[in-house]
Amino acid sequence: MKKSIVLIFALLFSLSAFSLEPSREYAVTPADYGIDYEEVTIQTSDEVNLHGWYFKTKETSYKMIILSDDGNGNMADLIEIATNFVSLGWNVLTYDYRGYGQSDEFDINTKFYIYSQFEKDLNAAIDYARKFHSKNRTLALYGQGIGASMSLAIGAVRCSEITKIIADSPYSTLDDVQKAIQAAEGKEVLLPLGFDKNMLEPVYALEAKGGSLNGILIIYGKDDPVYNDDMVKRIAKIRGKITKTYVVKGAKKETTFTTDKEEYFRTIKDFL
Repeated sequence: MKKSIVLIFALLFSLSAFSLEPSREYAVTPADYGIDYEEVTIQTSDEVNLHGWYFKTKETSYKMIILSDDGNGNMADLIEIATNFVSLGWNVLTYDYRGYGQSDEFDINTKFYIYSQFEKDLNAAIDYARKFHSKNRTLALYGQGIGASMSLAIGAVRCSEITKIIADSPYSTLDDVQKAIQAAEGKEVLLPLGFDKNMLEPVYALEAKGGSLNGILIIYGKDDPVYNDDMVKRIAKIRGKITKTYVVKGAKKETTFTTDKEEYFRTIKDFL
């Protein structure tokens, strides 16, 4: 009986691993760690207010990076990542998608893998950074999961404004990731309809745009059944001359950073 309960719990956990899991509560905030930061409000093109945190370097820096989450939790999950970028001399902006954290309300069906409205949120974060932090002459993007793929797609489209992109566990196209999840987990996630492929799908965006990007770093776990070699290779070959890959041995999407934090950021430092 106990074994059955454990198996049921494991199955339920796996079925939620690739769908949206928003959290309104912050488990921790930068203030809990004594980190100096500023709370900001970012307004989207459709007048949704997003909550964000801005981390500034102690030394004067004209570099800024925007972090996008994977859709599971909220931006509090990115605090350690943010502080590592600050230590590398980058000002950092994190933000919550609509329906997450303290951002405006948005009804989220947790059977969905992504919402097309999230691209408006990242675009708004880029607009905010350029308008209110215009002294930052170098602007880069970092994302995980859905945030990684949007960073690649939107970064390619806005390559005149974005220099480099770091994508941890990105999907290539939404059809690809839906099929990969079905094969790996036996679950069919829901996808948006009528969306702009250049804003949500890295393959289409990088084929059409991205000529002036200075570099792309794709990170993925060697043991991940979805964000795997085939998925990454399809993206990497499009802009092969400027694209590097970092394969984290023994890791899946959830553990690419925690498996070896020092090596993770050593790779990022070398790339930047």
